[in-house]
Amino acid sequence: MDLQGGFSGMIESLRYWTHFDDLPQPLSEDSPTTLAMGVFDGVHRGHQELLRRVIAEAERTPRGRAGVLTFEPNPAAFLFPDSFPGALSPLSERIEQFRRFRFKDVVVVEFSRNFADLPGKIFLERFLEVFPRLESVVVGFNFHLGHNRDVNSRELRTWLQGRGIRVDIVPALKDNEDSISSSRIRRAVAAGDLDLASRLLGRPYCIAVSGVGGIRAGSSAQLFPPPGRYHCTLVGEDSSREGMMEISENGNLWWEQQIDQIHYVIPRCDLKE
Repeated sequence: MDLQGGFSGMIESLRYWTHFDDLPQPLSEDSPTTLAMGVFDGVHRGHQELLRRVIAEAERTPRGRAGVLTFEPNPAAFLFPDSFPGALSPLSERIEQFRRFRFKDVVVVEFSRNFADLPGKIFLERFLEVFPRLESVVVGFNFHLGHNRDVNSRELRTWLQGRGIRVDIVPALKDNEDSISSSRIRRAVAAGDLDLASRLLGRPYCIAVSGVGGIRAGSSAQLFPPPGRYHCTLVGEDSSREGMMEISENGNLWWEQQIDQIHYVIPRCDLKE
């Protein structure tokens, strides 16, 4: 199911950076790269504005390519597992959204203690080896990297511009005077305000699943709405239909088995007591 709509593309290179000293194969030196950097949890409307800027810049550049560097798991989930409420989107959904925006290259940093302990500028030195023709980078205003978040977006711009690489810092996108952010969407989902979550995402909030029976507590890294019964849409490979889902008090998610194999459950806003 097309949860974004409008764009279409094909990722030509998906690479995983599993250890700081084990670099993925560098991207081609023949094509200048415009790169988006961030976690992009949810790929919400603010993220989408950032991604559009990258695509537009790459298309203006002769032989330009649009790339994304993202992190999995979310560094906040790795560093603060007891307080992190849950992801808005699994890596597979983020990659699908990148494809729909016509990105060609995706590099996934498999976030671990090996990366968490690195000073930001040490990471950036190696990062440049992965992108030898890096022309420009686009990040959000609240972007940080490095041990104890020691490099912010402004310091990133200064450091990269000193090496001839342009940096575009995207300001917060507002909704009703408040910034659109993954944290704000998490709060809306946790409170059961799926209307607000969907408006900030720019598409329905969906929970990635696989199979026919349900998801037991602890087996999904995604954030669930509050316990209760919901009208929902069950989405399979080639079909979808309306149904019901239930989230139990202990965090299990169950749904009516109206489709043999489903990929997404999309809860609606009309919670049934």
